[in-house]
Amino acid sequence: MNLAATVYLPPRAKSPWRLEDLFAPASLRHYAFGRQALAEALNLAGVAGKTVLLPAFICREALAAVAAAGARPAFYGVTKDLTPEEAPDRWPDAAAVLAVDYFGWPQDLAPFEAYARRTRAVIIEDAAHALFSRDASGRLLGLRAPLGILSPRKSLPLPNGGTLVAADPDLARRLPPQSAFEPAPGRRAALKAAARPILALVGAKISRSVLSAWRTARAQTPAAAALEHELPKDHPCPELGRAIVCGDPSIEVSRRRGLWTLCRDIGAEIGASSVFPALPDGVAPYAYAFRTNDPVTAARAFAVEGLPVLPWPDLPTEIVDAAPGHYQDLFLVHFLW
Repeated sequence: MNLAATVYLPPRAKSPWRLEDLFAPASLRHYAFGRQALAEALNLAGVAGKTVLLPAFICREALAAVAAAGARPAFYGVTKDLTPEEAPDRWPDAAAVLAVDYFGWPQDLAPFEAYARRTRAVIIEDAAHALFSRDASGRLLGLRAPLGILSPRKSLPLPNGGTLVAADPDLARRLPPQSAFEPAPGRRAALKAAARPILALVGAKISRSVLSAWRTARAQTPAAAALEHELPKDHPCPELGRAIVCGDPSIEVSRRRGLWTLCRDIGAEIGASSVFPALPDGVAPYAYAFRTNDPVTAARAFAVEGLPVLPWPDLPTEIVDAAPGHYQDLFLVHFLW
């Protein structure tokens, strides 16, 4: 099976493993989505009636977690290389601050630590794109702050999955009990699981057509307008409550690094600009992130390999109208369907 085919059907685990073991000694709680985990992290940070500081370059779904925690959002800008635009002494005061490890690359936490010393804000490391990634010192992303957020469903072929990581012992003692594990509602998860081996076998052209129809159906969901205000009520899937077999940490790191290199070479041929020009040791890329003024040509080039391309992110309503150009020209080649 070639690398592109693994986007649809990643290799299974060599042996069963658990997220709790990988992230020990931190305490974990599982949810259906990362934004539910973020809402719980904000509750632990005591943000009710206060401000939460987030990057302006973020998916609008994150705002639902802020609303659920009874807080109000404030934003800091990010540069073209996805680091904070201003020094932390110029950021507004907040009870919690979100540091995002975009696409699996470790965010420099030094500015956030300086900000926390000044304001006593709780740092939450958003590692939703970064399962299995490590920083230069070998630390797993999601473990580098008092609280971390993972989104296993974005890196493993799971029906759903978001995880809260409490690395701070005091906060870990305040975690609520683990909620019940339940099968994902509806037929979408089952249909997707059934389609994976077929798409991996039939090749790029048919996969591309199926994916196009799938995305069109998803774009028409009437719930999209409520994403900034309402959290889903789903429970975490049973697979998160037992040993995982649908993906292997070591294989997944290698698979994703190989796909990133493949995509970098394709991007170079069409003049696309990689958001991150290098792939550091330890990084397990969530996707290949690139900038282009010609997304149609880019999509066609990657589609030859059966690789899906989408714009990112779906910006918050408060941000989108005044967003700078480097918030609007970024696209992802996803490494998991």
